Amino acid sequence: MKHALITGSSGHVGSNLVRKLSELDYKIRCIDFDGDHRAYEGYDVEIIKGDITDKDSLYEIFEGVDVVFHTAALINLDRRYREAIEFVNIEGTRNVCEVALEKGIEKLVHFSSVDAFYRFPIDEPLLEDRKLIDDASGMPYDYSKAEGQRIVLEFCKKGLDASIIHPTSIVGPNDFKPGLPMQAFVDMANGKTKLMPDWGYNFIDVRDLCDAAISAVENGKTGQNYIIGGEYHSYLYIAELMGKQVGRKVVYGKLPEFITYIAIPFEYIRSLINKKPRLITLDTIHTAQTGNKVVPSTLAREELGHNPRPIEETIFDTVEFFQKRGLVN
Repeated sequence: MKHALITGSSGHVGSNLVRKLSELDYKIRCIDFDGDHRAYEGYDVEIIKGDITDKDSLYEIFEGVDVVFHTAALINLDRRYREAIEFVNIEGTRNVCEVALEKGIEKLVHFSSVDAFYRFPIDEPLLEDRKLIDDASGMPYDYSKAEGQRIVLEFCKKGLDASIIHPTSIVGPNDFKPGLPMQAFVDMANGKTKLMPDWGYNFIDVRDLCDAAISAVENGKTGQNYIIGGEYHSYLYIAELMGKQVGRKVVYGKLPEFITYIAIPFEYIRSLINKKPRLITLDTIHTAQTGNKVVPSTLAREELGHNPRPIEETIFDTVEFFQKRGLVN
């Protein structure tokens, strides 16, 4: 029986990894970062207090572990939080790699993002050899994920067996504390987004992502990065699917792109009042506008057996999950 450690275990990916690994021959250990155990309630997991930004706390946590799924990250597109984003996503990853190497971990599966790559040209296939972001003054989240990959590759040269996966926009059930992407879906399903620009993105079901990550333990090559994508769809189509499920229209039409920029100062004022990161920034608009339209995931299909399900199934299961939790009416 392999002993697996999940960083970020209370998050969207972590909670689904717990469920997938529980069905396999794995003993599971979770890092208790914030005391939120909803993601693995009812599952046989070992919980140890720790924080990836505190290297000393990781030595006990990594003891006796065979496989590490490094999902922990700060997903934030508000540049005011640059220091925190880079501290968690860059220095936290460095700590994980250092301790994994010292403890002789058999395999590290590092979760990066397609945001680590330069997006343009968005109409050409996004492949694993696309250039990584190298502009430290640009979008902090994108740069931090690119730097995280560079750190993992650096430790692979030192003897760490690690594979890197790049998911597109992650959607699906079992997100117990919705972050920016899934909270936007909850708001959409509740009819809070009356109009929206005709933008789109490539979406990957979190369960299919976890299947690929688990496959990478045995099949992922050392130092290889794998893009894990699904299907490209417009947000308006996602809204249409949601509307059919909840029995009402949730989005009423298209919004001219320029209107989204007008909302930025109002969102800034609101963030000052509620003391939370902004949901609408230049970076969130840029990310939504520039989703790569061709994400074949050929390498992941060939080497990891990646086989994404239809988006219609994903949206149905996602809305149903949030309905059961009382977050979607």
